[in-house]
Amino acid sequence: MSRRNMRNGMMHPEKNYYAPVETTMRQTTCLNRIFQRVDAEGFSSEVIAELESDIDFIAKKYNIDVRSVAMLAAILEMSNTNHCMDEEDLARYLGCTNIEFMQCRGCLAEMERRGIICASSGMRTYYRVTSEAYKAIEKESEFIPVKMSDLTANELFSRFRKFYQQYRKDQLQNDELINKLDSLISANSHLLFCQKIVESGLYEPIEDIWRKLFLYMCHRYVSHGEASVDIDRLLDFTEYLDDDRAIVFKLRKGTSYLQQRKLVEFANDNGMSDTGSLSLSDKVKAEFFQGIEMMPEAQTTRSDMVKAAQITPKELFYNEAEAIQINRLEGLLQPENFAGIQKRLSETGMRKGFNVLFYGGPGTGKTASVYELARRSGRDIFAVDMSKLKSKWVGESEKSIKAVFKIYRDMCRTSDRTPILLFNEADAIFMRRFENVEHSTDQMNNAMQNIILQEMENLEGILIATTNLVGNLDAAFERRFLFKVEFNKPEAGARAKIWKSMIDGLSDEDAATLASQFEFSGGNIENVARKSSVEYILTGQQPTVDTLATFCKEENYAQSGRRKIGY
Repeated sequence: MSRRNMRNGMMHPEKNYYAPVETTMRQTTCLNRIFQRVDAEGFSSEVIAELESDIDFIAKKYNIDVRSVAMLAAILEMSNTNHCMDEEDLARYLGCTNIEFMQCRGCLAEMERRGIICASSGMRTYYRVTSEAYKAIEKESEFIPVKMSDLTANELFSRFRKFYQQYRKDQLQNDELINKLDSLISANSHLLFCQKIVESGLYEPIEDIWRKLFLYMCHRYVSHGEASVDIDRLLDFTEYLDDDRAIVFKLRKGTSYLQQRKLVEFANDNGMSDTGSLSLSDKVKAEFFQGIEMMPEAQTTRSDMVKAAQITPKELFYNEAEAIQINRLEGLLQPENFAGIQKRLSETGMRKGFNVLFYGGPGTGKTASVYELARRSGRDIFAVDMSKLKSKWVGESEKSIKAVFKIYRDMCRTSDRTPILLFNEADAIFMRRFENVEHSTDQMNNAMQNIILQEMENLEGILIATTNLVGNLDAAFERRFLFKVEFNKPEAGARAKIWKSMIDGLSDEDAATLASQFEFSGGNIENVARKSSVEYILTGQQPTVDTLATFCKEENYAQSGRRKIGY
């Protein structure tokens, strides 16, 4: 039985495969015959003589010697498996000792230099056929190795793009990728970029991971115009034995080698530091890329900015008391009124800013009202995720809060219409301040609140905060709000209108019945309406009022979790 069928200590039954007789010489046919004979009988003079025409055909195609041809056949066979050939495998395949195999290392090095095979480094070196050689063999085309030296700066980054594409397609292993990148740097020392990489200390005795991450960021910056890269995305380049947690900790803490050497820094968006993303430092951008054609920097829109023109109109229904206050606010926010009111307040020595609080139970329309007011008054919304402002790093949260208000002041100064600063679920930070503070997190919360209180005092724009838990708000915050609008569950008349607006074809009578039987908020009614739409898609039939009542019971039970509601 051949070594092939005994590989990995497992016995496999002999199999026969009938291949059509080739009338012309093909690379795959020749390499397959070479592999099968050498694998079964070793690299003997008799085998070489019998395979002379096949070996000669491949040797001329790739300008390599006889031993290289035999090893290329084996490496090709194993390149698409999880058992790539290492030197011990190749010695066993050829039928020689490891000492005898030492003569073959020069052949492997030459094939690697010419781009026919690539080697992965580590505790053991494994060999694979390069994608260029594999494609030439598969398509029976001429092998054209990738030029690696004497490149222009633009050609260098074209190679970077090529290798990263191969990595994403699993055509290159992690260590193969860094080996190719290192080869490019060392083979093109005439380029300023390569000189800067060496001068930066990335080839000093440090972990390879930092060089890999930095080169990837340079590639994204030049080839894709990406000014910043998410830290989580960078972890695609860590190896099995790398400590991902330690790497992330250093990057988010700002203590990594790259940050200590001022090569990268936290991404900055209008003054706000983002500890989840990294960008190349201004020094690197100014010095490393001279003479390189740069892809225009990607134009990204702030994920926390909502343009008034992009807000979808939504019909909202209020109880009488809420409607009066919302209408008053809508009148205030209209451009023809707002500037005049601010001017009048300023002339009388009063504060020009407007702090507004929307409070009430979930699903009662607080956030939807903010968006509808913004749409009707043509004002953009700067929406702040309160939970993201509370950084685990002491001192970062205070900086983030200050940055939010700085960004908003800049927006007010540069916008045609004063935008709305929205603090959704504000109780996350606007809670009662801690007394007898002992823990650093409590000190951080109090410091953040003091900053917000001062900023609200000096505000010249429009701040709207929403909360489900008004009872948790600190009294100092309550005093800062000029308008306080309580959102209650809609009364029966408003509920009936909501039912009618969300369920097509629902009669006035059925809408009134559902409204009287189920004291739902608008959010609950919307859930039932969505379930109704799903039912229609699945069955092709419009749900009856009885079906709607069943959905209501399910919604009510899910809401209370304790009692059954009858219809």
